[in-house]
Amino acid sequence: MGTRHHLWKTTMLYDLPFGRGRRFAASAPHALDTILGGWRLSNIFTVQTGAYVTPYFDAGQGDPSGTGSGLKSTAAGWDPSRRPQHADLVAGTNWKPANQNRGNWIHAAAFACPGNASWTPGTSCTTGSGSGAAPLPIGRFGNAPVGAVNGPGFVSLDSGLVKTFAITNKLHLRAEGTFTNVLNHLNLDESTLNLGLSSSSFGVMTKGLTPRQGQVSMRLEF
Repeated sequence: MGTRHHLWKTTMLYDLPFGRGRRFAASAPHALDTILGGWRLSNIFTVQTGAYVTPYFDAGQGDPSGTGSGLKSTAAGWDPSRRPQHADLVAGTNWKPANQNRGNWIHAAAFACPGNASWTPGTSCTTGSGSGAAPLPIGRFGNAPVGAVNGPGFVSLDSGLVKTFAITNKLHLRAEGTFTNVLNHLNLDESTLNLGLSSSSFGVMTKGLTPRQGQVSMRLEF
């Protein structure tokens, strides 16, 4: 995954204004102040744009450049353990579909198999492989650059609420609740984005990242 364009992170600590000496319930009885006062809220808010990712044709299918980077001739046939190949960009076609979602993140028709005008998305790009009716090498790689596509962004607010109750001078009880993705924003897992143009599930993400989760704890300190 490539470098992200933007990353914003904000942290905040806020003492809630409840209890003795504070804006609300400033003259509360001691028992009520024990419950209401002294709570601290902490937040971490993160927003980042998606990583730059690169659609490709699987290694071993073809070799448009004719340099052997996609295929290598061996006594047993074609060696599939070569490098994936770049696609061509289709002029005037946006890679981002109109209704972008986890099942349709990339417009496959924005890419093409170099040297093969009859190629259709979801099929192999065999240019230069020398098998069947595959086109001969065209003497170049595909013109789609590295990082031609943006993966999904990320938005998350993590929050925590904590208070320490003084039981004696040396004995304290710490009560705490923490939550990740407290707004339960849907974040897609870009690591599951299928970037193989020969696959029928190209442009599909199979899952999202962790939804809202929380935990509550109490700890005795002495």
